[in-house]
Amino acid sequence: MAASVLVFEAFIALFFGLVAAKLHPSDDWLVAVVLGGLCVLLSGLMRYRWAYTLGWILQAGFIAAGFLVTDMFVLGVVFTAVWWAGLHYGEKAERIKAGLVAAHEARAAADEGAREHGEGAAAGTSTDRPGVKTR
Repeated sequence: MAASVLVFEAFIALFFGLVAAKLHPSDDWLVAVVLGGLCVLLSGLMRYRWAYTLGWILQAGFIAAGFLVTDMFVLGVVFTAVWWAGLHYGEKAERIKAGLVAAHEARAAADEGAREHGEGAAAGTSTDRPGVKTR
């Protein structure tokens, strides 16, 4: 989820660069190129723990870009909130997913153990057609 937020921020950086180039005919647009490039690069490195720390630093960079284009103060704060939500709810979803996988594996192991001990055949039911009694 964090990588998705960073990719969206790369687009915002692109638009920020266009606005900065139009408002201030200087090299301010280079800040946008650097921010956007870092977003794309960092989105591919989210498998490393330290990348999340760099993501927070990048959020501060987006807020600081407000000194060049004042609207970036608001957008920086909004995307910092989205970054936090992505991290928070992404972690929550991973915990739920891990619990579901563990429950599924436990159920599969219990079913396998029951099959090994012949508990299904002992009840007198056919495994080919559930609910049909065999003699």
